[in-house]
Amino acid sequence: MPADRSPSRRRYIATTMTAVYLAALGVILLWPDHLDRKAGAAYAVLYELFPGATPRTMDFGLNVVLFVPFGVVLGVALRGHPWRLIGIACAVPLLVEIFQGVFLPGRTSSAVDVVANALGALIGAAAMALGRRLLIDRRTRPRR
Repeated sequence: MPADRSPSRRRYIATTMTAVYLAALGVILLWPDHLDRKAGAAYAVLYELFPGATPRTMDFGLNVVLFVPFGVVLGVALRGHPWRLIGIACAVPLLVEIFQGVFLPGRTSSAVDVVANALGALIGAAAMALGRRLLIDRRTRPRR
């Protein structure tokens, strides 16, 4: 039996995945303590995969990766509004870091995290725009 590929089914799956990601992102960002304190085994694997990484570069890279899906979500939600997308991609990490610094004493607020998170969101949005462009080009290209 073929899989249901209807647009409403795909939209439902995409909406569900987005909700799960945003909920997980909220938990990660607003957890009262650093979540990575008990992630020694995961970090060991990452340092094996990236042997030249330092704690600072690893933290920066993970913060970028954490926000790439956020950029994809923004790219879908704000299609055709690049300045709004850029503003939100920069404002959300800034507000999160301010919130962490003011209300979560177990967390460390960092300008570097703001830059990494915003960069990740912008990479995700750019990837979404590029993917959309390639898909449109492929669909409109004449067949031989």
